[in-house]
Amino acid sequence: MRNYMRNRISTSLFISFLVLAISMGSLTLTAVAADPVVAEVGSEKITLSQFQAELKKLPPNLQQMASDKKMQKEFLEQLATSKLLYQEGIKQGLSKDPVIMAQIDEISHKIILAALLQREIEARIKAPTPEDVNQYYQTHADEFKQPKQVRARHILVKDENEAKAVEAELKKGTDFATVAKDKSSCPSSAKGGDLGFFTRDRMVKEFSDTAFALKVGEVSAPVKTQFGYHIIEVVEIKEAGARPLDEVRTEIENKLTQENKSRVFKEYIDSLKKKTKVTLYPDVIEK
Repeated sequence: MRNYMRNRISTSLFISFLVLAISMGSLTLTAVAADPVVAEVGSEKITLSQFQAELKKLPPNLQQMASDKKMQKEFLEQLATSKLLYQEGIKQGLSKDPVIMAQIDEISHKIILAALLQREIEARIKAPTPEDVNQYYQTHADEFKQPKQVRARHILVKDENEAKAVEAELKKGTDFATVAKDKSSCPSSAKGGDLGFFTRDRMVKEFSDTAFALKVGEVSAPVKTQFGYHIIEVVEIKEAGARPLDEVRTEIENKLTQENKSRVFKEYIDSLKKKTKVTLYPDVIEK
């Protein structure tokens, strides 16, 4: 079992290292003065500080395992092996292969673009303050209006006679949820017929008209719809009104942050266009 776990850890380390090596393109392994050399691959050296830097790039779930001295030695071997393979690829001229050059250029483009946006856009974004959120809530009241909602449970059966039998059973005092689990053909039967909260437009008209006319605790007579016959009990009612601020606070914060990002991004692009002329030729696309 110990060997099995060690093999798994070694494999994980190697895979993680390869992912790092691929994402980086290649490792910069220039020796630093007074920095002991831990490996040599041809004419190139890997120093202790460079090795430690690569260890820190491992995923968090491997950091603790990588503190094991034996694992570190195995990782060092994998580091050297990766460098050996990289050198061989250079010797074979792969760095000049047009396909590979295009891939490197694409990766470089994405890295530079991400770094630029982080520096020029993300760094300028300020989180909305509680005052900002409160002001938005007060000035956009229409966005937070919600219609009346009803939480109901029902029992669905296929014909009227069966519905009347269920109705009679409920009038005798039998628990609604128990009957729903035993008799209802709706998937909600597993939850005692509970449909949760819904607005009027979420249900077919016959069902909604009945449910929204009931008071809490009232049970309807059988209601026919295209699905069969329903017996409905209203459990809870939420009257129409505005959603409370605490319920929508995160939603507002996200919206304000996105609006801020869009504004900063547009301002930044506009500033670049003042320095660099950009001309589009959309007619060429249509030819």
